[in-house]
This record gives sequence, C-alpha cells and structure tokens, in this order.
Amino acid sequence: MSATVEGIKNQLELTIRRQNEVRQAYAIAFDPNQRFSFEVQIGQLDKEIDALRLQLKDAYGLEMLEESSILEGLVRQLTIDKDIGEIHLVNCDRDPVARDFWKAFDDFSGRSNHFQFYFVVACPTQQPSSFAERMIYEIVIEELEDEIGAMHYVHRADSRRVQIEDLPLGRNLANSQKDFKKYMSRRFALGETETSFEEYLRTGLPKLQYEYIATVFDLNAGRWDKDMMSEYLNWIMDTFADTPDHIPNFIFFFVIFLRNAHVQPLQGREKAIFEDIGGIVGKNLHRATLLSELVPVPAELLEDWIRDLGEHSQGRIEDVVKAVVAELSAEKQQKFQQDKLIDMTDIERFQTLIYKIAQAR
Repeated sequence: MSATVEGIKNQLELTIRRQNEVRQAYAIAFDPNQRFSFEVQIGQLDKEIDALRLQLKDAYGLEMLEESSILEGLVRQLTIDKDIGEIHLVNCDRDPVARDFWKAFDDFSGRSNHFQFYFVVACPTQQPSSFAERMIYEIVIEELEDEIGAMHYVHRADSRRVQIEDLPLGRNLANSQKDFKKYMSRRFALGETETSFEEYLRTGLPKLQYEYIATVFDLNAGRWDKDMMSEYLNWIMDTFADTPDHIPNFIFFFVIFLRNAHVQPLQGREKAIFEDIGGIVGKNLHRATLLSELVPVPAELLEDWIRDLGEHSQGRIEDVVKAVVAELSAEKQQKFQQDKLIDMTDIERFQTLIYKIAQAR
C-alpha cells in the first residue's frame, strides 16, 4: 500500500474518531448554543470525511466500494486470528443464559431424557432466536466434536445457518396437532399421513441416522391463546414421553418474541403471556426449561468479544465500538450515553459484517 493511501486512511480515521467524539458530546448536551456549535462541527467534519473518502477512492481506483462504511474500514484493520464460522454471528455475551442451558442439558442428559424442551422468551431487540441458534452450534462443538453430520436441523437454503420455523398452528387444538404430525412426517420423510409420525414414535422406524435432532419454533405472541397453547404445548411434550431407546435425542426450542420482555415489571398482555409460559414450564420441569434473561449487552462485553477474535489494541477496539454506536439511531445513541448498553439486534449487524469480511479474506 502506498504512503499516499496510508496517509489518507490515517487522516480519515482521525477525522472519523473526532466526529464520533463530537456526536457523543452532542447527544448529552442540553445548552442550545452548545448543541448548535456541535451541529456545525459535525457538518464540517462530514464534509471533510466525504472529501477524504473521495481521495481514498481515487487512490484505490475502482476497487474502492461506494457502500463501504466507516465501521467497515475500521473492521478491516482488526487483527482476526480465529476461524470465523456461523457461531460468530450469534455468540456475543449471553454466557449466564448459556450456562443455564447447559445446566439443564446436562441434568436432562444425565437422566437419559431423549426429549428436551427449551422456552426462550425475550424482546425481539434481544434476538432470542439467535440464542437458540447459538446453542445448536455449541451442541455440535461440545457434544459432537464438530461433527456437523451427527446433528439434524433445518438450515437456510443459502447457508448452514439454522432456520427458524413457525410452530405448526391451526385454528384449534385438533388442527394444530394434525399440522404438527404432518410437519414431522414431511421433515423426516416418514410417510404421507399423520399416522406415519405416530408409527415412528412407537417403533423408532425408519431409523434416523443422527445423534441429535434440533428444532427452533417461533411462537407468535400475537396469536397466543392461553387455553389452546397450554394444551397444545403439553400435548407436544407428552407425545414424546413413551418412545424406543434407540431414537436420536430431540432438542426443541420454543422462541417467544415478547416485546419489552427485558423491561421489568412487565405489563398487560406481555405479563399474562410470560406467566402462562412460566406455568407451562413449571409443570414440566423434568423435561422443560425457561430461558428468559436476555438483556441488552454492556459495551465492555462487546469489547471482550472483539478481543477474543485476536485484536489486542484497546484503541482499535474502542474505535470499532464507537463506530458501532455512531451507526445507531439518535434515540439509541442517547440511551447508550446513559447506560452503555447495546441491543443484540444492533450487535448482530456488526457480527454479520465481521463474518462477511473474514470469509472474504
């Protein structure tokens, strides 16, 4: 890389860093004159950044992408010496909840429980489905020694990432049960009728050549009906209560997106749904676990995640985190200044960028 390009990049980084600092100061300023001064500075720095990016584009030639962002430029400078895989799309923070999962998993497995049910309840901003996805990858790593072929899960058409599916749900309990049986029969090619699945549970045939079978179902809170859902979910768990010993281990995740679930105390319908789920799990503790402590992520834990990738420069790490925050909405930036917390949905956008850049190297 030429000295000219390197000089432009360094100047761009310094200008971006300065703008981030001014943005942060603006977010917490209350004096109108001070806010106006910050607005003027931000505008001037915007122009400088645009000019420097044009210079950099000219220096690089046609290879400089129009859509490259400040954050992307900083990420490309990070030292990453880990093999980046699908798990790095979903594995920031959540260690306390992951420990709760493994505690339940080990307990169920120790009692030779081939069917385990996990109810993951969280606000959509905290990505509860991603937590379920993470634990499936961790089972492959921890229990199957990275032998992905020993685990069956539905994956997206364009990748190996876990596919989140809608829980089969009809207009009443009987139709929901019928739809569930059909889903299982189709997924494992057990036959064309709903009784094909019942026959499999009775005989274990045809034999499925997997050690674990994992499923992530989305339970739409907007369609929650207390009486029907309670009966239906208990029926699903009861369906697997008496099966042959030689069938695989089935791991079910029921993900419930419950708005503001991390804001306590819950109110109204959200509170009622959470209590319903707690009641269902409470009656099935021998096979079911509630995982609900999914909350916004402290900035220092995001820093730790970046450091674990191989970057040891605290300055670079802090610059990346500042750039992540700078791309948030004004409302979220202001909230960050108060509590230094970032929603998981915003962190996952950053992780996706890390993943794409790492895969392209």
